[in-house]
Amino acid sequence: MPSVLLVDDSVLARVLLQQRFRRHGWQVKWARDGMEALGQWQDEVPDLITMDVEMPRLGGVEAVRRLRQEGYRGPLIMLSSYTRSGAEVTLEALAAGADDFVLKPSSPGELDEAVARLVEKWEALVNVHPAREDTAGPPGRSEVLDPSRVRCWCLVASTGGPRALTELFRGAPRPPVPVVVVQHMPPGFTQAFSQRLSREAGFEVREVTADGRPCGLAEAPAWLAPGGRHLRLTASTVWAEEGPRRHGVIPAADVTLEDAVGAFGGHLGVLVLTGMGEDGAEGALQAHRRGAIVIAEDPSTAVVWGMPRAVVECGAADAVWPLPTIRRWLHAAWGVPAGGRRQ
Repeated sequence: MPSVLLVDDSVLARVLLQQRFRRHGWQVKWARDGMEALGQWQDEVPDLITMDVEMPRLGGVEAVRRLRQEGYRGPLIMLSSYTRSGAEVTLEALAAGADDFVLKPSSPGELDEAVARLVEKWEALVNVHPAREDTAGPPGRSEVLDPSRVRCWCLVASTGGPRALTELFRGAPRPPVPVVVVQHMPPGFTQAFSQRLSREAGFEVREVTADGRPCGLAEAPAWLAPGGRHLRLTASTVWAEEGPRRHGVIPAADVTLEDAVGAFGGHLGVLVLTGMGEDGAEGALQAHRRGAIVIAEDPSTAVVWGMPRAVVECGAADAVWPLPTIRRWLHAAWGVPAGGRRQ
């Protein structure tokens, strides 16, 4: 029977969450703030910790940081109403070591859905990574992949993606061709995330406007899909639009990738990073068949090896690399070696 530690200063929230988790067959303990969580998690290490953001004495962001420093390695998911208006704080929690977040519900119906989502995320996070030798696909040597032919890069991610993308963009040289990024996020979070990526990179990562207004693809070095909209593009234009969810998500990587394949064919570069599910595999396979470069993150660094695994298993990956290798290679492809001087 799995166990969860609920960290929340709201008595009502703790009671309601406890009821729902017990219906799923979980053992439940709770703490009223980050200090209590630090004082009790080692007594009986929980399989999952859910964490509020705003709490007395010790808030969620610092509690996450200290839990990781003290050695908690299990899934840690932020669950707070504050995340609706405090996207930047949620991103700070992810940077501090949280694996993902779920919005705290405002009604009983939403509560059932939120706990089901928490359980789904926990199952994905605890899924044992396959041994590296069991993965399919070629080893992917950097010398056989020629990035000079790439005319557009597509980077896609889900769970664990904010940290992975932040690492890739940190100190990156300005890309010589357009970059589009699809990160599974709800509305209200992607603007703060685009600003964070821009600060890390030193060049603009612009959120595509959610109103559907088209922009020239070359107007910004990099574009981020807005939460709740699909990112669409041609060889010269980028825009966002509403539409049905695909693989249960919006924005969906496959929608963007299929546009990109149609626009750039074999002159496309695709990076599929950590994430739950199979979004991105169909588009990556189309890209691979047209001769594009497709790189999947290795299970050794992926928080959840779902999306990259789907790419590997369908035979679309030209390379399967851990994140540090992807970062070094991508920085070199964008103009300078990782850690080198900008030109």
